[in-house]
Amino acid sequence: MKKLLIIILTMNIFNLFGQSKPKNDPYWEFNKSEHFKPNLEKGDFFKLTGFDFGWFVLEPISEYIQDANGELKKGKNLSYGQKALYYWWYVDAQVNNGGFTQYYYNDYGKYTPTVIKALKHIGDDKMAELVNRSYELYLKENRKIKDARLGGWEEFSNLYREIKDFDDLDDEYYNLNNQTMKNIENYIRKNPNEICLDEEGNEFDLNFSGELKTYHSNKKIKELIPLEKGVVSGTFKSHFENGTLSEEIYFYKGEQTGERIEYYGNGNKKYSITKDLSKNQFEHLWYFENGNSKKLEHKQLDKDERVGEYKEWHENGQLAETGNYISAYERDGEWLEYHKDGNKKIEAEFKNGNFLIHNCWNEKGEQILSNGTGLYVNEYSIYDGEIDRNEQEYKNYKRDGIQKSFKNDKLNLYQEMVNGKEHGITKSYDENGNLEYEAVYENGVEKSRKEYKNE
Repeated sequence: MKKLLIIILTMNIFNLFGQSKPKNDPYWEFNKSEHFKPNLEKGDFFKLTGFDFGWFVLEPISEYIQDANGELKKGKNLSYGQKALYYWWYVDAQVNNGGFTQYYYNDYGKYTPTVIKALKHIGDDKMAELVNRSYELYLKENRKIKDARLGGWEEFSNLYREIKDFDDLDDEYYNLNNQTMKNIENYIRKNPNEICLDEEGNEFDLNFSGELKTYHSNKKIKELIPLEKGVVSGTFKSHFENGTLSEEIYFYKGEQTGERIEYYGNGNKKYSITKDLSKNQFEHLWYFENGNSKKLEHKQLDKDERVGEYKEWHENGQLAETGNYISAYERDGEWLEYHKDGNKKIEAEFKNGNFLIHNCWNEKGEQILSNGTGLYVNEYSIYDGEIDRNEQEYKNYKRDGIQKSFKNDKLNLYQEMVNGKEHGITKSYDENGNLEYEAVYENGVEKSRKEYKNE
């Protein structure tokens, strides 16, 4: 019976296009009488773009759904446009992390018929057709994928060698996913009142022109949003609750142009980025392997990416970092960092995706790395309450020697490396400092591994 079902699905998968209520798809049903619309802040709705905008809309929807059980019950209260954002986000997160192989191995295939129909609903035929082809391959290779789930990590890794056809689909996906996010964003902006309401529970006025004001709970102005027929155009300003300026962004017909500035509460600049739209910018996507970056693709940059000259300051007003971004996450050219007292911390360079550290000084002013050889120490915080610290030995611009990573002063990774590759012992620790595994590498190749179980 299972084999017959798979054959039927494979033969009729293209019929999913155009079916309003297909059979065996519990995620596609829409109950209009219970339609859920999250309340979103007007300022962020008009200001944010791309994936930032997508997450801004998706986050309250995800909190409403909560879990897999909620997808079956509360998911019926999502419109087809909301479903496009919600279920495609699963695809994007998984494929960008480990390809369609990971997406289907982690059992997200059950959402795929809904993803295909939702993408068709918003007019993204290219992505819908690509996801459809991945689904046909998944149905064909379903037995291998199911067996791999029973075998653990090694069997999962073997899937990449056994189902090579997913690789080409992954490459196609990476070329299309930014456009899909744009298509979803455009759909939401054209149909906001299907998707959400503003923070006061009102529908968005797509024809409003003038300066829109939002307020903090203490009645002080929070944001000043210049709009032309519902599109932000002019200088966007946001303020702290005490009335001091928090952020300035310059827009033209919905696109960020010129300089974007963020401020500390004391009035000092926090960071600024100046876009140069006259240049033909390009985006390079990279992944990291054994400390070295490798290029995945090269394509023309979308105008809404945050690119240009970047500067960041310490709260005391001293310059902290300066350099140039050529995409939202990639830097290029000279990069300089300074300690809080104004003394130089790092002289470095981003070149072809590689971070080349020329010179480095500690807080005492002592040079600890010279011409790519020595000790590089970097401390940073991504999440509140978490301090990450790396201590890495370099030789001729490549990691060579002992590498240590800490989280809140607790060692979480120890590596021995030679010429940029793991060579010797690698140890990983959990958040309590317990050893999770110990591996032995030779010239970047793992030779042995021992796992430790911690109660």
